[in-house]
Amino acid sequence: MGLLYLGTPYHGTRQKSTPTMLESTASPSFFIPGKVSRTGMATSSSGIEYMVIAFDDKTKNAKLSLRQTEILAKLSKIVTDLKDDVPDSMTIPTFHPEYGRYMLESTPGSPYTDSIQDLLSVESNMHYRQAISSHSLYPLLIMITRRLLTRRHLNANEVPITITSFPRLGVPGVFTDPYFSPEDAKSSHSLFLPEEITNPHARFPTLTANIRSRRGSKVAINLPIFIDDKTPRPFVDPAIPWQRSLYPEDAEAKNGAALIDHIYMDAMGFGNGLLLSATHIPELQC
Repeated sequence: MGLLYLGTPYHGTRQKSTPTMLESTASPSFFIPGKVSRTGMATSSSGIEYMVIAFDDKTKNAKLSLRQTEILAKLSKIVTDLKDDVPDSMTIPTFHPEYGRYMLESTPGSPYTDSIQDLLSVESNMHYRQAISSHSLYPLLIMITRRLLTRRHLNANEVPITITSFPRLGVPGVFTDPYFSPEDAKSSHSLFLPEEITNPHARFPTLTANIRSRRGSKVAINLPIFIDDKTPRPFVDPAIPWQRSLYPEDAEAKNGAALIDHIYMDAMGFGNGLLLSATHIPELQC
């Protein structure tokens, strides 16, 4: 996910005029329907997103490590040092921040096309990125497992994992390292996720606040539970702080946003969606 290096993000209602402005000023190759891009083909990437988990053996707890900035600074230095050693068939991969401050993203140095050569290089490029933290390009180390990507630059109790979602995200109690209270969730107004779990760059909290503002309510995600003989019926999500009244949206859960027999989530930090690539607008709309 790219970052805004210069400029100030738009807030609130000012974004309503943005589509018209983009249509008149942005690249015609993208915004004029039917006009194909210069390459005439869609490109793709193989982004690998990691979440860094901190294990606490004393309390038998697993928490999300919020050290993204520090870890990325170390990885960036390694990438710079590898510029002279990269194989001719590969470009230097890049490492990026993501929405969550506990997340790391790695991508190839350039996008893939639909050529056979590019398709066959996807797996080897992934292994190459995984080996960067070892400071070596020897074939044996190219085949190391994915979890070694940043292991050398993590604390002894931290591990990078690639599961879809952290099971303890948003549960009552301590699930981040360091701990922050969800009562200060100024951009999302979430009942469960603290402000500090979001990348501090202006793009991310602004995006979160603008989605809430334009919707006129918080995000409402309801995940059906698996019901067995031990499930209380009706099942009411016990993690919801029903009586909290810090923000105007706090009442949404008890006013119908939280469904019975579901797990309720109220922020985009629980899941952002999927990005796709296309050569022009009509193809994107298919």
